[in-house]
Formats: sequence, C-alpha cells, structure tokens
Amino acid sequence: MDSGTTTQLITVGATLGGVVLTLLTTTFVEGRKLKATQRAEAQKRATDQANWLRDERVKAYASLSTASEEAFQLIRAEFPELLKNRKVVEARWRERRGELRKAYNQVELFGTEEPRRRGKELWKAARNGVNGVLAELDVEEPVVRRESLDRVLTGISEAGERFLEACRADVQGTAEED
Repeated sequence: MDSGTTTQLITVGATLGGVVLTLLTTTFVEGRKLKATQRAEAQKRATDQANWLRDERVKAYASLSTASEEAFQLIRAEFPELLKNRKVVEARWRERRGELRKAYNQVELFGTEEPRRRGKELWKAARNGVNGVLAELDVEEPVVRRESLDRVLTGISEAGERFLEACRADVQGTAEED
C-alpha cells in the first residue's frame, strides 16, 4: 500500500471513530436528559397529587366541622321543643345525622389517622347522644331533661375541639412538609 492510501485510511478511520464517539456521547447525554425530564415530571405529579390530597383533606375536615356545628345548633335550639314538634325535630335530626355521616365518611376517605379517629369520636358523640335523648323520651318522661341535652352538647363540643386540634396539627404538618 502506498502512503497516500494509508493516510486516507487513517483519516477515514479517525473520522469514523470521531463520528461513533460523537453518536455515543450524544446518545448518553440525551438519555440523561430524558431521565431528568421524567424525574421532574414524576416529582411534579407527586407534588400535584399531594396538594390535591391536602385540599381534599381540608375540605373534608371543614365539612365535618360544619356538619357537627349544625347538629350542635339543632340540638341546642330545637330539642327543648321536642315534645311540641317531635316528628319535625326528628326529621331534622335525621337530615343532620345523614350530613354528619357523609362528612365523616369524607374524613375517613381523605383524612390522616388522628383526624379520622377524632372524627369518629365526634360523629359517635352526636349520634349516640341524640339517640340517647330520643330513647330517654320514649322510655322515661315525656320531657327532654336539660341535663341530658347539656351532656350531649358537652360531648359534641369536647369531641369537636379534639377533632379540630387533630385537623390543625395535620394540616400544619403537611404544610410544613411542602
């Protein structure tokens, strides 16, 4: 082989080697960019999902808090008049009890462990307390005793406070994590 051919072969080999190295480097760099983009998208989805869950949790907590307050107000305002309009008051209570249960179900679905537990206490305090007053009416005297109502109201109020404390701790805890 003459020197011109050798030089051309060396040049072609070097050029091909350079092209191959460039292709390998480009492929490597593009692969890293793709992985970085995928990680960023996954992190954004996770952040969006966490924000959505926190928002749903806050809505659920607010809903249960509102429903328990409405039940509290119904008991405080209308239960002393229970004898006069028992069917009306019981119908209103059934509506409130249903709303309270729906709100609790949302907390059960979206809430964290402590607010779930406290929400259940709140729901049971209202449900069992009012059912106890109604049962007392059926069995004992045809009068709602003030002590019975006060006991129910105190139970709901205390359970509500514990629920709100758990909600605050949960929401502030998730806000600090972000």
